[in-house]
Amino acid sequence: MKYLPLKIIIFCIILPPILHLVTIQSLERYLKKIYVAEIENIYTGDTRLLFDGNISVKEAVNNNIDNYLQKNKLIPWGVKLNVLVITKSGAIIYPSFEEEDSLVPPSRKQIASENFTILNEGLTVQVDIFLVRSSVLVISIFSSYIMLSLLTLSYMYRRGAIKAKMEELRREEELSRLIELEKENQKRMNMLTEDKTILANEFKRIKNILEDNKAKTQKNEEGMIEEIISLEEKIKNIHDLYDEQQEENMELKEIIGKYETGEFKTGKQKEKSSKQVFKRFRSLYKSISFHDRAIFGFADLTDDMQIKAEEMIHKMDIDSSLVKIKRKVLLKKNPEAVFEITFSYNGRLYFSKGKDGKVNILSIGTKNTQEKDLAFIDSL
Repeated sequence: MKYLPLKIIIFCIILPPILHLVTIQSLERYLKKIYVAEIENIYTGDTRLLFDGNISVKEAVNNNIDNYLQKNKLIPWGVKLNVLVITKSGAIIYPSFEEEDSLVPPSRKQIASENFTILNEGLTVQVDIFLVRSSVLVISIFSSYIMLSLLTLSYMYRRGAIKAKMEELRREEELSRLIELEKENQKRMNMLTEDKTILANEFKRIKNILEDNKAKTQKNEEGMIEEIISLEEKIKNIHDLYDEQQEENMELKEIIGKYETGEFKTGKQKEKSSKQVFKRFRSLYKSISFHDRAIFGFADLTDDMQIKAEEMIHKMDIDSSLVKIKRKVLLKKNPEAVFEITFSYNGRLYFSKGKDGKVNILSIGTKNTQEKDLAFIDSL
């Protein structure tokens, strides 16, 4: 079902029999109108012969209708045609039944008189059409619908396969891009590591020189102290850059892992996952309320981070004092007290407490989404 939706398969299975039945019924009604009109035009033939008494109405009708049926091209293909011609009084003219020949054949005058009486009374033509279900015509119609259904299924399958192939190519391209970015970041991190080592060695060297010359001159000592302070600031900056680069590299690895395992979530998958998380949280954690942003943020985390985050939520549901608060967030617009909790190295959870002591989780995210999360909380 990867390339072919189930509803298309069901539609293509059900539609051919329905179309076949509708077509057969419509064709029978159409042919009945055609044959009734044609038979009514030819069944009496030349009326002059009837009024002259050359042939009886019954013989003329039977001959004309039999000739018409023999020449009809659809009858051999499975069209069954039942024709009934009767007078207004109910006498059957067609089909004829064998009658005993009278000893004295009627005269032309008698035949003409009888023909005039029948024609003056009027004839009624009744035609019943039935298509034999095992005939070539019916089987051909059904086979055509089956072929149309198979062509539709084949087209939908090829289209789905092409679409899936394009999505796979886009995913591979994005994965390649992320891998290249990881390599570049790794190179930068290696360069920062080398700079860190060089500066550490330089720091040690200058510190040793300072200790050796400390007793010699106060001026040199002050200059060396300033240089040490400068180097310490540089080392601190490099440490910060190193930590940030390491965090970015870890996030890239997590994203690459998602692409490789096929866990990367699309917009529809995130929305579906968020709904599932909301239902589960609402049933499990009765003493905690969750803001929509917290639900969406939790659904966007990796599986490992979701486990760590839910451990924190579980502790807060039991007793909010069980979790370690990193800091109290100072907001510009929102005076409400908001607290920050960290998890899984760079995970961030923000919550507040109501007057009744109930915990309200406002946002869940990472260090990368920290600024957006705080701006959102400040806007509440």
